[in-house]
Amino acid sequence: MDGVRFERLPSKGHHYPVLLHVGSSYVPVTEAIVSELKACALLPGERFLEILIDKVGYSEYLKERIRAELKKTGDPVTQATVLQGVIRDL
Repeated sequence: MDGVRFERLPSKGHHYPVLLHVGSSYVPVTEAIVSELKACALLPGERFLEILIDKVGYSEYLKERIRAELKKTGDPVTQATVLQGVIRDL
């Protein structure tokens, strides 16, 4: 599946409770990072994306993959708005 999206895993037995899907790959996300992103969920879309990429992208390669996937699937700012809504509900 194309795009960037979050998925919360069932609470039992998972060290990382949330996955960030980037195209056909995924990145495990800690609860601490989810909390930090929730605190930024009301920022303007571009700023939120910068923070998201900085917090989740632990390497330059991954950061570039996230950026490329956002560009590939449409307007990154519109996607940021969607991701902000999802992160508030995680």
